Amino acid sequence: MSQHKVTVRILDKEYQFAATDEERPSLIAAADYLDNTMRTIKNSNSGLSIDKIAIMAALNISHDTLQLKQAQDRISSLNNELKKNIESL
Repeated sequence: MSQHKVTVRILDKEYQFAATDEERPSLIAAADYLDNTMRTIKNSNSGLSIDKIAIMAALNISHDTLQLKQAQDRISSLNNELKKNIESL
């Protein structure tokens, strides 16, 4: 798989990354998500430095990711319980 340069814009600053053709759409989507998250934080806390905005965005996204993982684990557990109950019928 060959990699190509992908340019994304986050808070009006461009960043270049290497990505395969398959990775490109998800990289762009991730950058857009980060940009939107950072803009939301910046708009509600205009006095924050870019570094603090980035840390807050990273914490928010990490928190959301952990909540989704916990929900996914719970769903998997419930699915296993359901399978066991169906098998015991």
